[in-house]
Amino acid sequence: MTTLRFVALDLGTSAAGIAHTHDRHGAAKLGCRTVEAPAPMAIHKRIHRVLEDVEVAVRCKPHLVVVEGTFSRPGCSDGPLHMLRGVILHWLWAHKVAYVDVAPKTLKVWATGSGDAPKRRDKGADGVWREGVVEAVTATYGGLVHIATTDEADAVALLGMAADVYGQPIAPVRDHRRRALKVPKWPNLATEAGPVVPAVTR
Repeated sequence: MTTLRFVALDLGTSAAGIAHTHDRHGAAKLGCRTVEAPAPMAIHKRIHRVLEDVEVAVRCKPHLVVVEGTFSRPGCSDGPLHMLRGVILHWLWAHKVAYVDVAPKTLKVWATGSGDAPKRRDKGADGVWREGVVEAVTATYGGLVHIATTDEADAVALLGMAADVYGQPIAPVRDHRRRALKVPKWPNLATEAGPVVPAVTR
């Protein structure tokens, strides 16, 4: 069976996380990084900076790119984020790169077991400490890859989901988190050795 190549994207207009199973030359190399696009830059320049890094990441010819989906927050304008996503997803489509969206809550279930988990460990209104995405992802994958930011944690979790659902897990994940794998619409993958189907069905 072909060793599958995955790239994962946690897109943001101020910082974006990118994780990969292979380097840009196609050699197996688990890694992640944060693309900084500070707010003083014009939005088109920030989008261009993220797109440049995505272009580098997909030089490994991934079988699938996993992208964290968006959500709209009351009272907030997410226009720039939607612009960024539109540019990136269209670029992937135009270059015939398969991609799949994973909703933020689904990503949190995979990472922590709870769709309401905070980014970092915190104490809820009830006084009970809640596990954060960063701490949970670091506990699962931190021995294999250095995770420095919340964006990288999200991207690595997305990467772990994809690798697991296609039968090539990066690290073991607790059973109660695996229900998250049934939510995204995972496609069949075209590979050098023939099609690969996801291990779970909706």
